[in-house]
Order: sequence, then structure tokens, then C-alpha cells
Amino acid sequence: MSPGRYWQPYWWRLSFRADGEPGWTPMGPGGFSPVPDAALKTGSLEAWAGALLEEAPDELDDLRGDLLLECFPEPGAAPVYSREVRLSGRR
Repeated sequence: MSPGRYWQPYWWRLSFRADGEPGWTPMGPGGFSPVPDAALKTGSLEAWAGALLEEAPDELDDLRGDLLLECFPEPGAAPVYSREVRLSGRR
């Protein structure tokens, strides 16, 4: 680790917006989840998020709409990372 850098925990949440619906619905219990410490020890937040979203279309293949991943330094703070992916509902 370079001087001046330190480990910081992050939290994440997933939201889904079905085709034709106006708003986002949180997915999963509780809303916010901690990003696994092990993922942050070996890579960046962006790399972890990218890997999670890469698997999402296969894992959620019964849904059609948009999936939003947001990452936060703490629950309730402004997101420091967000990305949307399209779910095509291939099933």
C-alpha cells in the first residue's frame, strides 16, 4: 500500500426498475450491505462492482428492466460509485 492510502469500508445496494415502471425498488433484505473486506484487500471498489454486475444478467435472467448498483462510504451518504445494467429477461 502506498503512503497516505488507507483501507476504507464501503456499503452497497441494488435497486431494480421494471420496464414501464417509473421508480426504483430496492432488492434484497435490509437495503444496504457491506462490500466484502476481502474484495477490497485485493482490488478496487470498481473492480468488485464490475464483477458483481457481470454476473447479474445470468443470476437475474427472469427480470426485465434496469439494475442499479450504488456504493457508499456509509449508509445514507451520497454514492461514490453507481452503475446501471440492462436485464433482458431471457427466461
